[in-house]
Amino acid sequence: MKLTAGGRRLAAAALVQSLGIGLFMASSMAYFTRQVDLSANQVASGLALAGVVALGISLLGGVLADRYGARRVLAAVYLGRGACCVAYVFVTDFWQFMAVTLCAVACDRAGPPVLQALVAVAVPERQERTRLLAVVNVVRNCGLGVGAMAAGVALASDTQAAYRVTLVAIGLAFLGGAVLVLRVSELAAPTAEAAPEGAAERPVKGRVLPDARYLTLTGLNFLLFFFDTMLLVAMPVWILEHTDAPRATVSVLFALNTVLVVVLQIPVSKLATGQRRTTRMLTWTGAVLAVSSLCFAASGSVAGGLAVAWLAAAVVTLSLAEVIANSAVWDLSIALAPEEQRGRYLSVFNLSVAGQRVLGPVMVTGLLLGSGSLGWVVAAAVLVVAGVAAERVARAAGERMRAGVPVDA
Repeated sequence: MKLTAGGRRLAAAALVQSLGIGLFMASSMAYFTRQVDLSANQVASGLALAGVVALGISLLGGVLADRYGARRVLAAVYLGRGACCVAYVFVTDFWQFMAVTLCAVACDRAGPPVLQALVAVAVPERQERTRLLAVVNVVRNCGLGVGAMAAGVALASDTQAAYRVTLVAIGLAFLGGAVLVLRVSELAAPTAEAAPEGAAERPVKGRVLPDARYLTLTGLNFLLFFFDTMLLVAMPVWILEHTDAPRATVSVLFALNTVLVVVLQIPVSKLATGQRRTTRMLTWTGAVLAVSSLCFAASGSVAGGLAVAWLAAAVVTLSLAEVIANSAVWDLSIALAPEEQRGRYLSVFNLSVAGQRVLGPVMVTGLLLGSGSLGWVVAAAVLVVAGVAAERVARAAGERMRAGVPVDA
């Protein structure tokens, strides 16, 4: 697809900073445990605690974006993440690690909704916004993979100097992303779809939380975003402990998911045209996730190649649900947010994603996997209901906006 100048800069910024994230993800654990002398439990507990605390802090990103502009705030977020990576060079104990990690995770959580807010004011046409976010997602996945492979240099050397050079390189990657973001123009006026007639008269000023329908959609998206936890937590544990599939199947299926998301995200994003079709994609998300859950359940009762086949089917459908969900919620989370408080609304909506990453693993290990195949069947039923409910809530919210009904009414 052809991108505007601002869109190209945002995509380039996403690529540059994702290279840094890939480098960090692949090399940070080795650096903290082998060079800083932290234990693996300390690193894991520090990341978990920082993730919980950062949930609330990340809401400030949307508030600041509404006040000072999404472009400036996103650049500041990227600079903050870069500074944290450089600060890790000077970390010598657990509490220093915690302080830097809290700042880094807060910036990480604040970034996605501020990016969406910037796309909303940089790209005038609603459908093009969704396609641009699809491009950003694709280049981000590619950047993560390339960055992770590049981290092999530091891992092979396994020296403090190599890790520190890597951390500084990551910081420079975020600096490059910030520079590109600052060159994006915030000049686009809202379209009729993004800011329907009567929207400017809605009494949203001073509102602390989004309206009830938007909050309900946020809660339902928490369930629909379960595809992330299914892939990162449930799939590997299920394969290793509940199926007869070879252990190498885990890495193969991770790679399959990455390829499918890169290939499918942009074409599927083109389906998000019009309120009715886009909201219908929420129902499809729940349905396709339910099929994936049932495939996972089936893989636990067969052996050998048949188990692998069911697992492959589960990941294919899971990947399809991921790209459908992304396309729908990128569009709806922006379109259903009032322009004057768009950053705040998007930050609240992003809690459904961040919350899933914090609470999802607990749900998987404590509820789903502990119940065996029955847990997957129950999950399938819940996901179908969540998809249908999300469609109805989003459609009602869209009709309310078109009618110009005040959000407090």
